Amino acid sequence: MTELFAAVVWLILLKFIQLSIYPMFKGALPRFAYGISYPLSLLFLTLLTWYCGLVGVTLYAALIPFAVLMVYFAYMREYTFESLRGNLSWDVVFLLLFIAMLEVRYLNPSVSYGEKLMDHAFLVSIINNPVVSPADPWYAGGVLDVYYYLGHWMFGAIGAILGIKSTVVFNLILPTVFANMGVALFACGRLLLKRYHWLPVLTLFLVNPAFVWYLALGSPLTSVMWDSTRTIENCITEYPLFSMLWGDPHAHVIAMFNQLLFIFLLMLVYLKWHDLSSRGRILLAIALALSLGSMPLMNTWDVLVYAPLMLLFAVITGLKECRAGIAESACGAQGPGSVNGAGGVVHWFTDLIRNIPMLIFIGVPIISVIIYAPYYLMMNAVGIEGIGIVTTPTEILPFLLVYGFFLFVLYAETFWDLVRRPYLIIFGVVFALAGYVGAGLCIIPALALIIRVLDSKSEKLPQDIIAAVGILIVMFTELVYLKDNMGDIYYRQNTVFKFGVMACLMLSVSCLFYIGRFFEKRKGIAEDEVAGDEACDTDSGICAGDGVADTNAPSLSNLLRGSGTIPALILAVIIVAMPFAVPDLSYGYGGHSLDGMKWVSIQYPDDYEALVYLQSLDPNSIGGIVEAEGGDYKYYSRVSAFTGIPTIIGMPFHEEMWRGSDGHVGERMGDVRRIYENPDLCLNLMAKYGMTHIFVGQSERDVYNVNLPLDKLTEVFSNGGTVIYKI
Repeated sequence: MTELFAAVVWLILLKFIQLSIYPMFKGALPRFAYGISYPLSLLFLTLLTWYCGLVGVTLYAALIPFAVLMVYFAYMREYTFESLRGNLSWDVVFLLLFIAMLEVRYLNPSVSYGEKLMDHAFLVSIINNPVVSPADPWYAGGVLDVYYYLGHWMFGAIGAILGIKSTVVFNLILPTVFANMGVALFACGRLLLKRYHWLPVLTLFLVNPAFVWYLALGSPLTSVMWDSTRTIENCITEYPLFSMLWGDPHAHVIAMFNQLLFIFLLMLVYLKWHDLSSRGRILLAIALALSLGSMPLMNTWDVLVYAPLMLLFAVITGLKECRAGIAESACGAQGPGSVNGAGGVVHWFTDLIRNIPMLIFIGVPIISVIIYAPYYLMMNAVGIEGIGIVTTPTEILPFLLVYGFFLFVLYAETFWDLVRRPYLIIFGVVFALAGYVGAGLCIIPALALIIRVLDSKSEKLPQDIIAAVGILIVMFTELVYLKDNMGDIYYRQNTVFKFGVMACLMLSVSCLFYIGRFFEKRKGIAEDEVAGDEACDTDSGICAGDGVADTNAPSLSNLLRGSGTIPALILAVIIVAMPFAVPDLSYGYGGHSLDGMKWVSIQYPDDYEALVYLQSLDPNSIGGIVEAEGGDYKYYSRVSAFTGIPTIIGMPFHEEMWRGSDGHVGERMGDVRRIYENPDLCLNLMAKYGMTHIFVGQSERDVYNVNLPLDKLTEVFSNGGTVIYKI
């Protein structure tokens, strides 16, 4: 009941902040303000709590602006029964997806394998002491300025405000991310499609062809999940469903909802920029800046793609305005190729610059840097060492098993483009002859889409841009890689992994749109009926398609009618069947709880009691605790990971990646051994790192020949084979 109450209170807070900012964005996102306020409000709360942590103010202060806004909008009668009922489908999408993923976490809640201990370590450190920069519990005396920790801060701050146990907060993160992803995808569908606007939501449930392949070969379902993300040798190719079922709220997973929000906002700029009022444009720019500004702090890899993508969208939007003759001075011709002489080209170019939305092209990047400027000044990461050429490109079968579905849809979509321009195939052949077959398969539809976007006579759709960029990202990972310190074998792992997640989201949204538009055309739905082209009153926020009486309104009754009936029923069946259908990914750790530490009480009962004892203490009363270092991805470093109390060194490979040679990780590892094995050096070395306690359990005895100066230590806890000493 305590865990259930925590989940309910969590949802109440999310609903409170969402409702408080919803009316503010009606002018910028008329038909979407209610739904998009879910992810936007989460980013706003994160920004405010982060600054509270920076200046040393209680996190509760971050709720004051939301409360003021809610009171004001209530006074202005923005929360009418009709408007709330008309937007009920957004709540249904959010709540159903939240509950579905909460059931998954209930079945497999353990903070155990993979990098779960790492993510919980960051989370509990923030909850224990929400200051900026948060303490690094695996590196005594260090802080998390070496890592993009904002996603952990986002949910740690909520946990601290609500007083929810960190091991429960851990299992509320992914349901929240999953639900916000669903809302952003639903918004993309309503922007681009008339009838099948629910289709992009299927991004959350897509598997790659490798999953189907291994399943057809008769592999166990548990191994199918894992193998389908390790199909490309020495690389990782995750897709959203795997990430959610794997259950690790890592930085790249948390950032997925922000990526999808940003994609939606970019497409909205392209489709609706001219229709918005000045106030609406400013609010839309603020939303973009908040999303873009959060990316480097949440998952830095994302901004490397999305910042240039936003500039591209601004230019393409200006080109669209120019060609349509909407701006004050339309570009004198359809393009530079149709004007006469150098003067004509210059005139065309200057008019194009005039039509580019500079608020997006210049204003958003500046604002996005300003809002988190202190973070950049404090950042101390090792970074990327350069760009290298891929010498072992992916073989064709693994490549198709990962990206085959997207390629099939893109080739089907661009078939007639290629019939008109068969010479584009030559570019693919050149890459294939050079040994980069995967890159060759990508370049052909990418070029076809790029030409479509630039062609003055073709239909301009934002998803063409998204699809082209998505497949070009895949091509990029086949040709070059960003140099990090992953070693010679896994030299391109992070490049394929981090960029692959972005490509997967972009290609999923665009390909599902192409499928939806294909079915809409077969049903005779006109292009001018697409939701994104409906007229809106930018002051009132009312659009054609809004309102309770309208048959296209996003009300619950309309969601359960017509084209929405089948997906609604399917989603309901998925939720009901979840406890029986989800594969057992707990790997023996057990479930049926939202407490991620419960499994320790079964497998390591002595340690569990000791951890509970440490959690009951004021974390600020303990300078640090020594524990065994036994490598990464293992049960070692569990004390600091579960309590947030700093230790000398935990998971050394990770710390080496973040801090480089300046971290002296090897020295710390050696000092930990000397503390446990050399009683003459024990106390001096503990003092060197500010350690006040030392933990001795079975893990420590497995790694070291424990020989402590017991006459100089005080036993403060003992249970079975686990003992905690204090200086």
